[in-house]
Amino acid sequence: MEEKRGKTAGNRERLLGGIMPNMLPSMNLSSASDAMRSNISWCRIVSSQDEPLSTERHKHTVHELHYIYEGALRFEFGEAMTLTCEANNYIFIPSGIMHSIVDTAPYTRKLVIGFEIISRNELINEVFNQTHIPVAGLETQAFHELAQALIHKTAMSDLTTSVSIACIVHTLLLEIVDSLAARAENKAQRLRESEDCQRIDQILSYVNENAFNGITGNDVANAMGLSVRQTSRICRRLFDCSLNQLIVRVRLKEICKLLTDSKYSIAEIAEIAGFASPYSFSRHFSHYTGVTPSSYRRNYEIRQ
Repeated sequence: MEEKRGKTAGNRERLLGGIMPNMLPSMNLSSASDAMRSNISWCRIVSSQDEPLSTERHKHTVHELHYIYEGALRFEFGEAMTLTCEANNYIFIPSGIMHSIVDTAPYTRKLVIGFEIISRNELINEVFNQTHIPVAGLETQAFHELAQALIHKTAMSDLTTSVSIACIVHTLLLEIVDSLAARAENKAQRLRESEDCQRIDQILSYVNENAFNGITGNDVANAMGLSVRQTSRICRRLFDCSLNQLIVRVRLKEICKLLTDSKYSIAEIAEIAGFASPYSFSRHFSHYTGVTPSSYRRNYEIRQ
């Protein structure tokens, strides 16, 4: 009897770590309710024993949710932002956000869901489709129970597995709406109460319009009619980065848009972006992104 139970446990572990993670992406995990429709591109429970959890810089065309059962992962979003996600915590990464992952624990197991949300609900749209920065959160009791239910359900392979998992994932995504909405509301309230709130659009507008004009922090401050110190403080508070980092970030964002448009050559993009030569452009881009402009364009075309 003990031997039989041991075999069952072993089969369960193999399903968790091996077979099921490969099966889940091929299942139809979309689900709908009165509130929203969730289209699930992938849903996997993986551990560092089964595959490397660290990744190079990449982005997705869908949103992504990581929940840590055990261990810890560090998510890096360029020089300006790093978030560490530990056990019983999750991180929501909106679509299109470049990021890399570093496994920082001896053993890590996580749930990762790639998804898109279609909803007419204003709150749900604001949380999922109008959030443009990564957000980390602590599980609620209901979230914890749903995440545990996924472990048990993914160890099964009956005819109801796909439907059950779709329902659990859909409910789990709904569960984090209130949590993320509360965080966004509190942050928005703090911004509304701040004298700096009115500067958000002004700073972003100026930096976007002059990203390729070789502007510095002094130029931004002068355009705002503020000191460099005041402008830097506003930038730190509202964008979680330095003024110069914001300029670099916006500039790289515009460069990436040009790289995804194949009608421009690398040399032409270097000239548009204000670099003295394609070589200096390539060095600058590689320094901040870890890949060359040509590699970025090639990887984008492959993903397309």
